[in-house]
Amino acid sequence: MNEDLDPFGRHAAHLLRAAQKYVSDIDDQLIAAFQRGLFRHAGPEDVITLLTPEQFAHTQTRPLAQLRHLLDPDLDRNIHEQEAIATGQIYSFLGIKTSWLVDSYALYLERLLQRLGPWIDAPDKRVRIRSAVTMRVMANLHAQIHGREVLARAEQEAVTRISGLLQGTMAFNDLVRQTLNHLTTLPGMVAGTFARPDSRGDIQYEIVVGETMERHAPSLIAHNIVPTIRDDDPRGLGPSGRAWRSNQIQQALVIASDHTFAPWHEYARKLGYVSQATIPLADRAGCPRALLTLYHSWPGYFSVPRRINLLTHIRAGLETVIAQGAASGHVISHPARIAYRETLSRGDLVMLYQPIIDLRSGGLAKVEALARLDKHDGTYATPADFLAAFGEHELRQLFALGLRQALRDLRDWQDHGLVTSVAINLPTQAFVDDEYLRIARDILRDSAIEPERITLELLENGEIDNKQARTKLLPQWKALGVRLAQDDLGSGYSSLIRMEQLGVDDVKIDHGLVRAAAQAPHKALRFIYHLTHLAHDVGIRVTVEGLETDGLIEVAAILGADFGQGYAIAHPMTANHIRRWRHAPLAIEPRHPRTALGAYAAMILRNALMILAGTRSEFLGAVFSEPSGLAYYLQAHDLDDTALGRAHARLLDCAQAGADSAGYGDAHQAVEALLRAHIMTEASMVPASRSCSTPRSGASRRQATQTTRRGATARTNPQTRQGRRSARPS
Repeated sequence: MNEDLDPFGRHAAHLLRAAQKYVSDIDDQLIAAFQRGLFRHAGPEDVITLLTPEQFAHTQTRPLAQLRHLLDPDLDRNIHEQEAIATGQIYSFLGIKTSWLVDSYALYLERLLQRLGPWIDAPDKRVRIRSAVTMRVMANLHAQIHGREVLARAEQEAVTRISGLLQGTMAFNDLVRQTLNHLTTLPGMVAGTFARPDSRGDIQYEIVVGETMERHAPSLIAHNIVPTIRDDDPRGLGPSGRAWRSNQIQQALVIASDHTFAPWHEYARKLGYVSQATIPLADRAGCPRALLTLYHSWPGYFSVPRRINLLTHIRAGLETVIAQGAASGHVISHPARIAYRETLSRGDLVMLYQPIIDLRSGGLAKVEALARLDKHDGTYATPADFLAAFGEHELRQLFALGLRQALRDLRDWQDHGLVTSVAINLPTQAFVDDEYLRIARDILRDSAIEPERITLELLENGEIDNKQARTKLLPQWKALGVRLAQDDLGSGYSSLIRMEQLGVDDVKIDHGLVRAAAQAPHKALRFIYHLTHLAHDVGIRVTVEGLETDGLIEVAAILGADFGQGYAIAHPMTANHIRRWRHAPLAIEPRHPRTALGAYAAMILRNALMILAGTRSEFLGAVFSEPSGLAYYLQAHDLDDTALGRAHARLLDCAQAGADSAGYGDAHQAVEALLRAHIMTEASMVPASRSCSTPRSGASRRQATQTTRRGATARTNPQTRQGRRSARPS
């Protein structure tokens, strides 16, 4: 073979032109044999058997055309290379291995040369033509192998990029969207979705990537032909439903031939979806939380071992993030997510404010700014509705708009004679993303508001694990002069660590602890007591949120918290109503509780003093120098001659010898049990209007005005005071 012969040069073209009259009759036969050799292996054969004759013909259109033109004397080098690369990728899509391709081309070339031989009489000419044909076939094989290598590199690069994303700190929405973006840029990949089931079990697409799916997802939702996780519904028999129930990756090798895909056959045909894979994403306990689905334009694409490994790798990475709490909020459909983002981009943000009071004086200590999106139908969307729909860009935009509006309202209140402070949420991402710092610095500079009147509250449910970034940015946040607060203290172990990491000025005790007080006062109140004293020991002020009854307000004050927030104090209200809001005097005397919960809190304090006193008579004398809070409660409610009163009398007798004396523990437990019954009775008598339930997106403008009026009239009628979820310390 002539090594210097250019298979696309003028000399090769001349030789191939001379061979045309010999090749044309044998071309189709050899091509058919070539194709049979490729598809006789397990894997591609499994896929091909699922195709109709028309579908198989479609998969062969480009490869056959490319092979038929291979010996065309006038074939352009660049055009050939592009077609060969594309054909090599098609063979890779179908699961054909490189070794099979090489073997088939070797057999094709051998038979082609054998058949050319008898037709060419001149030995010299025969050698030259055979050389030209061989060079052209080898060039084709090399280009197809190169196309396969390009595809393999693209798939590996996608894995590498996704691995990099997983090592970062971006918002989960952005992580999923960028993961899908990397995957859908792969050759032949046409769409990807991230979805979770709603309360009915219907799969709701939350993140959609790919023009075709973005265009048609709303139609699938509108016509109720989205998949479901239920196995008693035909829509639950496809890969999505099976993946959820089995917690295993599921595929449709050929969508059009998969009877479980029947409800979506027509959509798949229109959109060009030929194969599909669905990856279940589970939490630490192995319970599926979401589904990641990919669609490809060629059959069997996901059945290749290399791509199964790719899917498995993606699954492992995303499940690591889900194990940290991502994808745990309520489901927000793709159209709703778009609507929320568009609402924010239009600037339709409204800040409501919930008062935080000083538990000693009852006066206004500060307000918490609460973001709402104006739905222009008389209602607001709350963060519980929209936050999960936002990525980093929207979260920065939300922070900037909210801070700017809050400082503008703070200035307006000051101009009308109300000087107070404001607390506003700060995403934990702000400690690894310096864009938040720039936003805060610019807005503070423009507002001329004293920075110490601003408290930035960090939510418990975000991790700050980038120590290098935190070490760099935390001093800069402190240098702004703002106060830092930790929200939801007690909702997770990391909250105690974060108190030390960030050196916060204030903490807020999680409202979930507070709401558990009526059902489990023994645990809840002791937890609040110890968290409060832990914070005070290191000079941190404490706010208790979720104060939704007078008893809870009393508990917070008795256990030593500095500030309180909740529906029993005031609902969120507009900026205009804050100027007129006044809170009724608390009339709380920690030594004289008026509620069963308050008496229980006083009992916790008394028991702590008993333990400190031990058996030393002089210390015990100090403890008994005045009646206990429980004694005042019993007397105020005429309960001395009840089972609780008699149990309390026995406890006092046992207490004379100290907390370690015989019988004290049993007597203390007996009083606690009876007092818990009073707490449950007290809780059942709280009016429905003062229950713990928080309105969601139905929180209307009229409601905000009405609750503001109730807060304003609370000066004269304490029974009308109501509350919401608590706010932040300052």
